Amino acid sequence: MRSAIGDLLTPREMAHESGWSVKSIRKLLAERRIRHLKRGNRYLIPKSAIDDFLNANMIEPEDRSGDLCVPETNGAPL
Repeated sequence: MRSAIGDLLTPREMAHESGWSVKSIRKLLAERRIRHLKRGNRYLIPKSAIDDFLNANMIEPEDRSGDLCVPETNGAPL
């Protein structure tokens, strides 16, 4: 059931949208690692919370010299 508050999802809805388990979503909520709103005993999560979490925790690969790898774009903007 979609929440009536726009882009806010319940943990079950977020799990369905992201492909992650409900247990994983609830663990992130309990550890306060993703943005959310707690209203009484309900958690509401912005749709963008998983993308924000992934962007904040993404580890970029390094080449053998220890420098960060930057993809070649042949002069084209990313």
